[in-house]
Amino acid sequence: MKIRELERMTVPERRRFLKLMGLALSAPFVPSALRAAAHAVVGQAEAAELPPETYFIEIDLRDQWDHGHLFVAPGLATEQNLRRGEHGRKAALFYQPGELKQMANDIYLTPESLALEPHLDTIAMIETCELSIGAIHGHEAANALRSPGRSYDARPNALAMFRNDPTANFPQGCEAFYSTVPTPASLHNFAFKADGVHNGIAFKGVSRSIHTVYHFGAGLPGAELDRYQSKASLMRAFGNSVSTTGIIPTTNEAEAFARVLEKIDRRFLQKRGLRGQAIDGHGANIQEAHKILSRVTSKTVSLPLTDEETAFWSAGVPDQAADPSTVKAQIWEQVAWAYKLVSSGVARTIALEFDYVDVHDERTPPQMQTMTLQVALTLSRLIQKLKEAGIYDRTVIAIYTADGGRSPAAGSSGNEGKNSILLAGGMIRGGYFGDVRVAGDDGDGHVYSFHPPDPVTGVAGPGYTNNSGRLAGARVWKTVAKAMRVPDAVANQFDDVVGVPHLPFLLR
Repeated sequence: MKIRELERMTVPERRRFLKLMGLALSAPFVPSALRAAAHAVVGQAEAAELPPETYFIEIDLRDQWDHGHLFVAPGLATEQNLRRGEHGRKAALFYQPGELKQMANDIYLTPESLALEPHLDTIAMIETCELSIGAIHGHEAANALRSPGRSYDARPNALAMFRNDPTANFPQGCEAFYSTVPTPASLHNFAFKADGVHNGIAFKGVSRSIHTVYHFGAGLPGAELDRYQSKASLMRAFGNSVSTTGIIPTTNEAEAFARVLEKIDRRFLQKRGLRGQAIDGHGANIQEAHKILSRVTSKTVSLPLTDEETAFWSAGVPDQAADPSTVKAQIWEQVAWAYKLVSSGVARTIALEFDYVDVHDERTPPQMQTMTLQVALTLSRLIQKLKEAGIYDRTVIAIYTADGGRSPAAGSSGNEGKNSILLAGGMIRGGYFGDVRVAGDDGDGHVYSFHPPDPVTGVAGPGYTNNSGRLAGARVWKTVAKAMRVPDAVANQFDDVVGVPHLPFLLR
């Protein structure tokens, strides 16, 4: 389909117009059917010039977080002779097979994680990734999944990761790591920051003063995040209204934008596979989108939560397991702020930090239930709200266990057995990928085998009873970059990930 409005423009004018059109189509509340059809009508060659803006929310969990009750490993969920308990080599899984709910793609839910059920087609878990290496039983502010190749070696091209995130007791649990690869939120900030959008945000929400999470730009210009060390500092920056102008700034461009949208007739939509309400409401969608996108507006973003918002986000979520005097913000509170910032269009990149407080030698049912509810309820509500705002299909949520997670053995530490990533978003294929199984008996419990997924198919592969054979952090990092739609030319420029393929089974 020829579009005369585009043909009449000079190359620079067309590039500017296509960029504006891309910004408009990425705005919150623009109907997804209209967005897809407009991309198609422009044509693949010219649509390639449209910036594929996405939103990214990174949640970094510290102190050996255990997702064992969130998505139960299939091998443990179906093991009939599992020795369960709070200590030693017994499995810290406190539900029998009959008490779990089996879902598609090897997902097994506990009663605490059932809130995620409506969204499972877009939530993926891998629990068998490259391990943490922190000298204190895996404690690590960096993590191989967030910055592949990070090491203690200040080798050529590697920069210090720890300069911008100091702690009260460096380097205990926050060691002197060096890397060539930016952490995910910093990478996204570099790729998708734009005029009129706030620089990426990191809320430093860990309660223990000796711990932090490294956010690292790897020398990319403008990639470093703005750090906020407290709720008060975040409220000072964003608590009041934030004014923005219309996305389509001139009358002529607004009229051209409307004419392009009008080219999308009923027959064209049918050819593109759209049916029913997506077609019937197209005219109304055009009128509404034109009003929203072409006028100059002032947006008000109020971060303080109302009583109604507090009730929605906090219901059933346990408080942080820490000295109340050290708590910076509850996990549901941080996620609510992130939602407000991205859904309003004020920011595209948000990194959050949260911790459980270090647990040694045991894992009890209340501990497992607390960690599960804090993630499951908060994540399910975030996904719900992003869907309502119409931006979930362009949002990536990545939840990392920075200190490496745990083995199923209740008395284990973070540098044994597991290192997890939980991904969610419209471009993610849901499922549990990999497996953890019982390989034999060990004292009062078991020897556990860890089965990373095949890097192409996602099917659980051979198992390892030692710390070898885990899924490489570089492949996980490349997959997150691909999900965020970071251009390959950007993602491939770093020494420790250049040429490494992503994991195709994780992406739609």
